[in-house]
Amino acid sequence: MPLAALILWVYAASAAEPVRSVAHARTPAASVQDAPSAVEAAYSDRAGTPLRQFGYDQFGHGQFGHGQLGQETGGRPGAGGVQGDYTLGPGDELLVSLRGQKSSSKRYAIDNAGLLTIDEVRPVVAQGLTLAELRAELSNAVAATHPNTDTFVSLTEVRRIGILITGAVGKPGRHEVGAFATVLDALASAGGVTRDGSLRRIRLTRAGTAEEPQAVDLYGLFLTGNGGSADLRLRDGDRLFVPPLGPTVAVTGPVKRPAIFELSPNQPVLTAVELKDLAGGVLRPGAHRALRFTIGPSGEEVTEEVANQHARVIGDGDLLVLAPMREDRRDEVRLDGHVLRPGPRALTKVRTLDALVGKADLRPDPYLPFAVLASTDLATRARTLTAVDLAAVLKGRDKRALAEGDTLYVLGAEDVDFLTSEPVLDLLRGMKDAPPDACQGLIVLARALAAQPDGLLASGPQVHAAAELTGSRIPCPPLFDAVPDLLVFALERSTLKLGGTARPGFYPRVGFGTASGGADMPAYGGASRGEDAAVGAIQESNRPRYELLGHVRRPGTRLLGGGTTLRDALTGGDGLKRDVYPLLGVVERFDRRTLNRALVAFSPQEVAGGRANRVLSDGDRVHLFSAAQVRALVAKAARDPRHQTEDAVTPDPASLVEGPVDPAVAALLNERIVQVRGAVREPGAYPVADATPLDALIAAAGGLSSTADPTAVELTASTGARRRVDLASVGTGRAMAGPGDAIRVNPIPQALEARAVTIAGAVRRPGSYDVGRGETLSSLIDRAGGLTEEAYPYGAVFTRESERRREKERFAQEAREMERWVALEVDKGEPVKAENVALARSVATQLRGIEPLGRIVVEADPAQLRAHQDRDILLEADDRIVIPKRPLTVAVAGEVMHPASVPFVSGKPAEDYLREAGGPTRAADTGRIFVVMPDGRSQPLSLSSWNHAVSTIPPGSIIVVPRDPKPFDFLEFSKNIGSILSQLAITAASVSVISR
Repeated sequence: MPLAALILWVYAASAAEPVRSVAHARTPAASVQDAPSAVEAAYSDRAGTPLRQFGYDQFGHGQFGHGQLGQETGGRPGAGGVQGDYTLGPGDELLVSLRGQKSSSKRYAIDNAGLLTIDEVRPVVAQGLTLAELRAELSNAVAATHPNTDTFVSLTEVRRIGILITGAVGKPGRHEVGAFATVLDALASAGGVTRDGSLRRIRLTRAGTAEEPQAVDLYGLFLTGNGGSADLRLRDGDRLFVPPLGPTVAVTGPVKRPAIFELSPNQPVLTAVELKDLAGGVLRPGAHRALRFTIGPSGEEVTEEVANQHARVIGDGDLLVLAPMREDRRDEVRLDGHVLRPGPRALTKVRTLDALVGKADLRPDPYLPFAVLASTDLATRARTLTAVDLAAVLKGRDKRALAEGDTLYVLGAEDVDFLTSEPVLDLLRGMKDAPPDACQGLIVLARALAAQPDGLLASGPQVHAAAELTGSRIPCPPLFDAVPDLLVFALERSTLKLGGTARPGFYPRVGFGTASGGADMPAYGGASRGEDAAVGAIQESNRPRYELLGHVRRPGTRLLGGGTTLRDALTGGDGLKRDVYPLLGVVERFDRRTLNRALVAFSPQEVAGGRANRVLSDGDRVHLFSAAQVRALVAKAARDPRHQTEDAVTPDPASLVEGPVDPAVAALLNERIVQVRGAVREPGAYPVADATPLDALIAAAGGLSSTADPTAVELTASTGARRRVDLASVGTGRAMAGPGDAIRVNPIPQALEARAVTIAGAVRRPGSYDVGRGETLSSLIDRAGGLTEEAYPYGAVFTRESERRREKERFAQEAREMERWVALEVDKGEPVKAENVALARSVATQLRGIEPLGRIVVEADPAQLRAHQDRDILLEADDRIVIPKRPLTVAVAGEVMHPASVPFVSGKPAEDYLREAGGPTRAADTGRIFVVMPDGRSQPLSLSSWNHAVSTIPPGSIIVVPRDPKPFDFLEFSKNIGSILSQLAITAASVSVISR
């Protein structure tokens, strides 16, 4: 390995190594002083990996915490812990026990004079004696006083000694320690040595002597357990000094204890071998190369390879980085994934695929059609993936030779299921980025899709077919996280199964055909055996099927047997529900020859009764509906309430439970409607398949009501032909009505029901009536029994929906024009009165909010209509005519003091009517007063010189006084404002009068 390559390896290894924090092994209460020291920060920055100073953690947490050495160990030895050669002195406490003629047990302390005084015994000089000598001396003194008495002496409390500790310690100063304390105990009691202090140059000065201070090196204790000078026992008055940190070196790489080490004063330069020994040796046997980073004379860092690792070249400030000569493996292949014992295998024992894996190696639920062999291309050294038929390997049919470094990845059921998971489908549907917590396989998939947006994986037919699938919710398998390329590799070699399996989705395979196991291989996810497809294909079930949808007991897809008919499908136990709509169902059929979809209507009632039938084809979809659902669909087509007559049925919210209906199917229903009106319980629109008996239609409409006249049923054909049917006659109930026809069940006299064209007021049979093409107003009046004696046909009000909508749109257009002109005038910046602007905007709001009547002036007198047939207006659907009774008032509306209806007097002039209403207001335009005649025509009055006089004002008229348009003169639009204000006044007055 050349030097440049070694340097690259060093920095790559440093970057790949996770950052090791000292706080990782510490409690949450670690001191803030646990931060790296200046020396540690400098070496860590040079090495690219955290390094700590060796030995300082022996004193506990942080730089001077209380750890295992922070507890004093020399103060209170246990009973019997002191040997007989211990020299006694003042402060020691003894337990003296006498047994014999005198029996006692008591503690005694040696006083400051060195004497031990025991009750009834002469004092004994104890200072300077060993414990053994004191026992002999005290036995003689006791025997002199108490013959035949044995004496037992033990040390119970060791005296305290004072030690002065200075320098780089946590708590410098005088400390009391036990008489047995060593140098290490004293340093621990002072909080330990701080990281800027030396562990190898500590000096011990003995009290009362002139000898040179003793050097203390703690490395021997920390490295080998041999305390040496660190185990020296202290004396009272001794002094300890910890000097600053001495020269240092550091070592990193594959060693057991990478750290920063202080150099011994006796050995300021080390060999690479000695520094490796300080670091505990290398992690793996074998040759290693050493790289030395040293500081040059000018402060630059110089890199050199240590050729002779026994040469003393590593000194203060040097950093030694070790790297193994080789890290590769020889003669190894691997088995990984869904196996019982994943890991390496010896190539010498496993030379072929079938020898590498057997059935005994697999975990439950392996995926046999597909495995992946990862190999190294000898020419490019690139890693390549190859699809493997695992079933063929297990049967001994694939005996390909293995090469060094090959790995066989076996997939399991969960691995394959993840190919159709929601995260994978989201990316295939077009999501740009993988989720933040995604595994590496999903990240690689997102990159592959972004790199080739036009590729098969991103936009092929499989992707579009799988977009509607519901993915699994399982987490990413560890195999796709460890080997990210496997996910893309498996998807690119998958068949998309949409049929023949309980779990539709992606299934990876090897090549084409049935080489992946044949009929005797296990089926995964309930897949049909023996149904194979090419890689990249979309597999759907090819068995004939049909589908029941909508209002059936058990909707869904069923297998289609030979000759299966509609009756077979509907009369089984999972067929019709009790409240199914009986008159119309739909067979949706796809013609594979013309590539068109056809909708075929049928009558479930006729099919169930055996009067009609149809053979089903492969792919047919049979739609059935509930009665409530049909009512809702029909009502939706005519949602505008003005399009609904008094016969309309309010949609039932329960109809929504069957789910949405195909728009084309809904359109077919609305194209095949028969209107059933009159005296039935549920009048409305009823779709039919074809010509349907009247009794079936009336039954679907709830049957006849109690007011129905079964002898007077009108059947109006779509051609306009109308005939009467007597339901009471034998056989007439089977009379047929088809799409577009209308049935009206007339009520008995005086019974009023909702109809399509409405006539009200002074007629003998008011109500709604069906009308055919070309039917006129006179015909409607005749069908309604004619006018009553008090009818006033001159005041007839005829309204039409199309005219109402036209007037509404005209008002909205005028409102928009007015608002536009107001905005233009304001933007000019010229002074405009705010009240005029507000008035104009108020008029625009009125134009938008007013609901016009859609009134048309008609002739409603039957005598006039017979004499002048050109005045007989043709009727349209939703027309409404009101024949009032003869009124006795004249209405005065608009800008008058008191709008009101005043009594009609023949020959009475308009001025009198205006006077009785309080006269015009200040905002009135008296030059434009006009009268609305009872039939809806308007004429000016003779109150202005420019208009024509009205010779007489008939009863039921409306005198309208419009608003003065002068406040709108600031608008260029003002030339039209007069007519607009007149229209508003006419409409408001007409609505007011007619509503009464």
